Amino acid sequence: MKDRYVLVVIALIVIITSSWAAAQQPTPGTVGGCPTEPLAFHLCALDKAKTFNPPRTPSGKPNLQGHYRARLAQSYSFEGVSGSEPQFGAKIMPWSLSPPMIVDPPDRKIPYQPWAASIGRVGENYYKYLDPRTGCAQAGVPRVVQQDPNQILQPPTDDYILWLFEDHHMQRVINMNQRPPLGDSIKLYNGYSRGHWDGNTLVIDVTNLNGYDWLDDAGNFHTDAAHIVERLTLFDPDTIHYQVTLEDPKAYTRPWTIVWALVRQKQSGFELMEEPCREGEHDAKRIIRELGVKYYFGESWRGH
Repeated sequence: MKDRYVLVVIALIVIITSSWAAAQQPTPGTVGGCPTEPLAFHLCALDKAKTFNPPRTPSGKPNLQGHYRARLAQSYSFEGVSGSEPQFGAKIMPWSLSPPMIVDPPDRKIPYQPWAASIGRVGENYYKYLDPRTGCAQAGVPRVVQQDPNQILQPPTDDYILWLFEDHHMQRVINMNQRPPLGDSIKLYNGYSRGHWDGNTLVIDVTNLNGYDWLDDAGNFHTDAAHIVERLTLFDPDTIHYQVTLEDPKAYTRPWTIVWALVRQKQSGFELMEEPCREGEHDAKRIIRELGVKYYFGESWRGH
């Protein structure tokens, strides 16, 4: 009876994770009238944004408010999945074929310094450490923006923008009142976000990151020296072009950029639910024991 129960549980996990994996893949057709391949989407969306006049808040700012879901984003690897990875076609949490989300540099690879490449890209991080999200740590920026659903709120005072996420019940407060940056000694999972408007684009400058999160399932990473710039641009009434540029003098040889879409959730009465992942979480210790890995607190890169 116990063995039968275990088999049923495993079967359910396979069904659920396979459905989840399929949901992460780009849908056929177009998103916001643009192709679903990330680089083609990027070029098309920027072109459409040149002539699109977004709705406005009472103060005249572009109105981004609403619930959104990520599209053209996949959590496996920002560099894409070719099919040669050991996780491709796995029975539990399988990876699926997907194009790179990176649109710059031209080779669409993370420009790691030599010491860092073997830690990311299904390397030391993946095989030695537990993914921080698995242990209910916050996903960090920009990984959390892939998690569905999320909500953007713009209070009438215009002094901040609130970005809410169902994932791990996370919130981001984006300061729009030009407060000075925090001191370098303060380090946070999601960093410190300061925003401003560049025409119709919301630009979010993220600093003071602690480097304890991963960028994706493959273990790609940044250090605590990272500087992240997000750009959110409505290019049609229901679609945001979401662009992120990462620079990190400790880990990368140059800045690099990823792109995906945020598509408005228009279901009547839709709202975020609470996901209190930390409370009652008992799986991480079991996974660590059975897989022979350990908690990730940036140990891999901090040794370099």
